[in-house]
Amino acid sequence: MRRGEPEPCLARIAPIVNELRRERPQRVAWIRVLASSGTVLAESGKPSGALYSPERPGLVPQNRLTLSEVREAEGGKVLVTAYPLVLSVFASPRAEGSGRATGLLLAPATSEIAIYLEGVSVSFRRLRQNMIIGCSAAIALLASVLVIGLRFPRYLRGKQYEEELELARRVQADLLPSRNPLSGNLDFAAECLPAWQVGGDLYDVFEPERGRIALVLGDVSGKGLPAALLMALIHGAERTNDWTSSSSNHEESTARLNRLLCEKTGHERFASLFWCYYEQENAALRYINAGHLPPLLICRNDQGAFDVRRLGEGGMVLGVQPGAQYRQCETVAQAGDLLVIFSDGISEAANAEEEEFGEERLLEVIEDNWQKSSGEICDSILARIRSFLGRQWPQDDQTLMIARLQPIRPDLSSLCSQTESVTSLEKLDFAVKP
Repeated sequence: MRRGEPEPCLARIAPIVNELRRERPQRVAWIRVLASSGTVLAESGKPSGALYSPERPGLVPQNRLTLSEVREAEGGKVLVTAYPLVLSVFASPRAEGSGRATGLLLAPATSEIAIYLEGVSVSFRRLRQNMIIGCSAAIALLASVLVIGLRFPRYLRGKQYEEELELARRVQADLLPSRNPLSGNLDFAAECLPAWQVGGDLYDVFEPERGRIALVLGDVSGKGLPAALLMALIHGAERTNDWTSSSSNHEESTARLNRLLCEKTGHERFASLFWCYYEQENAALRYINAGHLPPLLICRNDQGAFDVRRLGEGGMVLGVQPGAQYRQCETVAQAGDLLVIFSDGISEAANAEEEEFGEERLLEVIEDNWQKSSGEICDSILARIRSFLGRQWPQDDQTLMIARLQPIRPDLSSLCSQTESVTSLEKLDFAVKP
């Protein structure tokens, strides 16, 4: 102490300093209290160097500033902080010619505390962890916003593409005829189930003139929009050509359609087509099969057995060889014969065990429902296929057409003459019976 400087009560400061450090020995490296002159009044721990000294003018405690620095100590790196402190001390001034007097004075001082940096990190570990998690979440959110911003135009294009596909699906559905468009002249039913939103299968049925009914079923290679576009091209061609007027027109129309597909499509795109027309007056079925799966013409003989004719003649698939030739074939259909036309998505539908539905199962369903209408037979076949597939999604478009062939109805005059003849025969038969 310098002469005349107040003398603090050291006996009371030292225990407080020791107690403060003893509560956190692993975090506090040392604590010490220094007078304004730089004299150590009390300390606890092993200080390393001095942060405050009177030779550093303008600092603690005159300007009430805090000093901090990081330095190496015996236990590792420490953060040393010095800040102002005011002590209450007893002073005993001695003036010449006066008696002894005592009083309470306020003495400026400096406290110096050194804290281990590792100890600080331990104390704030959970806070630091939460801060890291929060920052990571903020960065992830920012990244998500950036990704959404970058992908939003592509998302809009995807939504537009979906809307266009839905519009294409509706347009394609409008191209197909209704389930039974010729209810007065033909017991007919058909169904087209695309594997995707749009498909490459087509079917059509119409009456180009009275007593003649045209039936068409085609299958374009592939699926999706490319196949649907090619299907629309074939649909327009079969509706605009006069192919039902004669066998030569039928053959020439098929050849022209083949050349058109060869010119407008690549070799990877082709189509199979079965188109025929049924002449009700003479019960003749005239057809050309251009590489399609042979349709089945099924009849029931007098013994109750089923006879199956496969209509596979005509020519090769369309769109492969420009000079391919096609030939119309003819067969006679009896009243009540069933014409079954289908795409490969019906017979080749495979379940999870990769077993195909096959033609035998198709015939079994038809024989079991022979007495039913074409619509009921069609529904039964499709239901049997769904049950066969289980949860397996169809891998190809499924198109099925069922038609019960009936000759044209006779007029009333011929019906009356036939009725009279039958009545005479019945009378004659009754007369010769015992």
